[in-house]
Amino acid sequence: MTKIVAIANQKGGVAKTTTTIAKASLIGTQKTCLVVDLDSQANLTDGLGVREINDEQLTASNLFNPRQDPNSIVVSTRWGIDLIPSDIGLAQKEAELIAEPDSHFILKDQLGKLSQYDYVLLDCPPSLGRLTYSALTAAELILIPVQCQYFSAKGYKQLLNTIQAVQMRSNPSLEILGVLPTMSDTTNISKGALISLSKVEGVTVFAPVPKSVKFTESQLAGIPIDRYIRENHSIKESEELIERLILPYQAVVERLLALEMIIYA
Repeated sequence: MTKIVAIANQKGGVAKTTTTIAKASLIGTQKTCLVVDLDSQANLTDGLGVREINDEQLTASNLFNPRQDPNSIVVSTRWGIDLIPSDIGLAQKEAELIAEPDSHFILKDQLGKLSQYDYVLLDCPPSLGRLTYSALTAAELILIPVQCQYFSAKGYKQLLNTIQAVQMRSNPSLEILGVLPTMSDTTNISKGALISLSKVEGVTVFAPVPKSVKFTESQLAGIPIDRYIRENHSIKESEELIERLILPYQAVVERLLALEMIIYA
């Protein structure tokens, strides 16, 4: 059974796309995985090395056409991760969806036709608009990346309110997988943000992902961070970087896989 996970936060620059790529790459070593780029900026598409979308290629905006077979939109990447790419047309499509009643259920119905995947990861845009609402309606779990800064931690509470609204109106089975602190450092601001995040009861807070230029380098290269490290560093350097940068993502994936084991036990 396909498990759908939304990676969401209405604030931009919190490493949603970085997190989606890292998780997909790790999941892809054990399970089949599809990632869906729901941001018209198409950073996920670009970050997986899909740098050009030709005129004939269908994209995420077509996914919101109920008559379109979603399988025809999927493209393969050289990392063994399948992708539904995005482009600027998705911004216009979101504006159209607002005027359509019950349009937030379209994505859920379309993803139901992609049951060949073990996991579908939804990289949400930096807003609480119709696309994010659609993703939360379709998802079983939500992972919330939060930058270790004061305003990011404060905005996280607003997202919790949106999650509660979705649970009451369109998806009562939606659960929070956890919060993933990102871009952490040794400053008091970062430490204070971590303390603030830990005060929300009933929500798992994963170990923080530290700030590193390696994430930017991997995105520019169009290579998932774990593979970028292994391909571009010595064995010793790779071991050190993987322990520092990849293990926090690995913990999220292990939690996700453990939940699957519990469900099927």
